[in-house]
Amino acid sequence: MTKTAFRALVTGATLTAAALALAAPAAAAARTLSYQILMGDDPIGTEEVKLDQQGDQTKVTVTATTRVKVLFINFRYDHQREELWKGSTLQSLRGKTDDDGTPHVMELTRQGSGYVMTVDGKSSELPGNALPLTLWTPEVLKHPLLLSVIDGARYTVNSQTVGKETVEAGGKAQEATRHRISGEVDRELWYAADGTLLKTRFKRSGYDITYVLK
Repeated sequence: MTKTAFRALVTGATLTAAALALAAPAAAAARTLSYQILMGDDPIGTEEVKLDQQGDQTKVTVTATTRVKVLFINFRYDHQREELWKGSTLQSLRGKTDDDGTPHVMELTRQGSGYVMTVDGKSSELPGNALPLTLWTPEVLKHPLLLSVIDGARYTVNSQTVGKETVEAGGKAQEATRHRISGEVDRELWYAADGTLLKTRFKRSGYDITYVLK
């Protein structure tokens, strides 16, 4: 093969590779949402939600830590879980929690039209309208049966839209839609137009707990 022919071959291959690279869809960059956790006005912890698009599925990794001191009592909470979604359907969840010294391991797997849940070694079946309290997604507003991400406790709830509000989140004022989950568990939730959770608020042991996007 002559040098000219070889150069033409290499150039053609390079151009073809470049064209294929341009034609191929770019992989979606992972997105991380970081929240500060407040008890009243006092910061007590953080939660981080990492969203990673993997083909037609989304892998979600959640890490939360709180440290609370009330009078002479110290409380700690460490939680990690991994969710796998296909579109708007949760395919699986695996979580591990240290709830002030009490460990819990939770697994949820899609099976047929429902789920199989295993918590601390005990398994049970759930209907397809169940969903863990995965507050980072507005999908949680569509399910009448919610589950604790710690120990799988079941809560029958109703959800309603309260209205438009402006909230301080992400270091600026943002327009949000406020929603309320009520029933056996209560949550106030503020989502941006793109579905990003900006803020959530609820009571625990008589104290106001708030998560706010940093």
